[in-house]
Amino acid sequence: MEREGALSAKDFYEKRKVERAETAAALNARANAISTMRVVTFLGAIVGVGVLVWAPVPSFAWVVPVGLVVAFFALVVLHARIHDERERALAAVTYFEEGLARLAGEWKAGRGGGERFLATADAHPYVDDLDVFGKGSLFHLLDRTATKKGEEMLAGWLKGDLDDEAPARTLERQDAVRELAALHDLREKLSVSGAMLGDDKPDPTPFAIWAGNATDGPPSAGLRVVAFIVPAITLTLLALGQAKVLPWWAFLPSLAVGLAVTRSFRARVDRALSVAASKESALGRYGEMLERIEASTFTSKALGALHERLKTAGGSATLEMARLGRIVAFVDARENEFFRLFVSPVLLWDVHCAASLEGWRARAGKSAAKWFSALSEMEGYASLATFAFENPTFVYPSVSDGASFVAKNLGHPLLAPGKRVGNDVTFEGAGSALVVTGSNMSGKSTLLRALGTNAVLARTGAPVSADSLAIGRFRVATSMRVRDSLDEGVSRFYAELRKLKVVLDRARENGKDAAGGKTTFFLLDEILHGTNTRERLIGARAIVRELVSCGAVGAVSTHDLALGDLETELPTNVRNVHFEEQVEGDIMSFDYKLRSGVVQSSNALRLMHIVGLDVTVPADETSPAA
Repeated sequence: MEREGALSAKDFYEKRKVERAETAAALNARANAISTMRVVTFLGAIVGVGVLVWAPVPSFAWVVPVGLVVAFFALVVLHARIHDERERALAAVTYFEEGLARLAGEWKAGRGGGERFLATADAHPYVDDLDVFGKGSLFHLLDRTATKKGEEMLAGWLKGDLDDEAPARTLERQDAVRELAALHDLREKLSVSGAMLGDDKPDPTPFAIWAGNATDGPPSAGLRVVAFIVPAITLTLLALGQAKVLPWWAFLPSLAVGLAVTRSFRARVDRALSVAASKESALGRYGEMLERIEASTFTSKALGALHERLKTAGGSATLEMARLGRIVAFVDARENEFFRLFVSPVLLWDVHCAASLEGWRARAGKSAAKWFSALSEMEGYASLATFAFENPTFVYPSVSDGASFVAKNLGHPLLAPGKRVGNDVTFEGAGSALVVTGSNMSGKSTLLRALGTNAVLARTGAPVSADSLAIGRFRVATSMRVRDSLDEGVSRFYAELRKLKVVLDRARENGKDAAGGKTTFFLLDEILHGTNTRERLIGARAIVRELVSCGAVGAVSTHDLALGDLETELPTNVRNVHFEEQVEGDIMSFDYKLRSGVVQSSNALRLMHIVGLDVTVPADETSPAA
């Protein structure tokens, strides 16, 4: 059952958490009971053997200890299965607990965050400024992937890998997210199957590379025949020797032939079996996740195409991974010392395993990369779908090739609903800009980040924090969080200039390709903060003029009220908006609501007083003229 009435996300998660916890408790009780039964049967078997040895009992009494031994091993198998089911139930409990934590706004202390993607954040046009990666980031909120490849897929979407996709493709992605958001069972099963892969997300890439590069080709028919005939002859001669029909050593020549065959193919055998024995390859462990997808039916175009990619000429990803799993089980038998030293040489076990692996690679190996690409894409969609389910008030934006941005009640998705304040924001076409003024802590930077973060979400096909949003094909570029570098000898001002150059270069590039439908969406916070007022104003005006002349769209926040003069200079391009504080006595508060025009008040001196910086300021310096 995929839908459960009109339960809220919180009620749904709590209901399923209780159900899975009850299942885990019942399985735990069964596991304990079976453990007790194992001890009883084991001791019973030992006692039975002792009775047979030391007591006068009928000859058929051996059936009892043998039966107890059989029962013991059956209980071992059953216990392993129940343990696995219990671990899955506990993984489901964790899945719903994490969902409840996100709904309660307590997700920032949880696992993940994509910190490994921060290494290149400084060189990226926006990921650092918009808190895309790291603890408490957008990625941290969204990520529900279980593999490194899935994690990289989702990270790529958030970094702008989808910027070149046409609006029609974005709408297809929305349909996929919308459909998957309603498939609760599938998302839960994918998460549980992924949890079974281990705490650290495994990487299927080495396996996909190995599977697709079958340089040796399929095993020859002659090798397969020899691998069966030689062991058969060896075993037959060994049996005849034990029966005194032939000398006991009669099997040695054929055994020597078998060892020679194994040795002649040693390099090939080692190449094939080393990957099967590698933990990094995770052979066969992804089959369950692929099976979950392949067993589902989808109506959206994107998910239907993804589902089709799991089919191969000879069958399906599920079937082929199951076959591979059986081969790997045979390979794992080599880990037993007795088997490797005595049984394997006689049966040419290594040759059989290597031949089977090579045969699998020749038949299905080249499809492996396609399977894991589909799996990682599904993990990305599942992450966005979970986000959509947990935020039912968010909307899917309309996307076009134009340069428009019209939002109603736009808020920041990383803020809890109780702290999120929405605003109506409109950019009226190519070359339009907002100059945002306001007092400290009034909401200027949060507005810019809300604009950028929702623009990034819109490209992925996810819903956004707004009542409505119409957005063009924007390529986001920002200069907000600027850091100096002592090691590189880079000042804060110079570091900002480098970020501004990235924004301008992107705007100029898109301006030359205006027919391509892509528009730079710039967001500049406290522009040119590190220089004197005169040069800051001159430079800031020049940058905004250049950006709008290239057709770029965006917003610039500033404390320099004189920058608002651009509205008079470029009335069809620039519009002034502002935030302001409310003061009652010595108490200052903010409503974070956007208003038209340039702010008429400031609060720097008042904030100095609040934090205890009680310094004397001459009266003439606090006057409006000053």
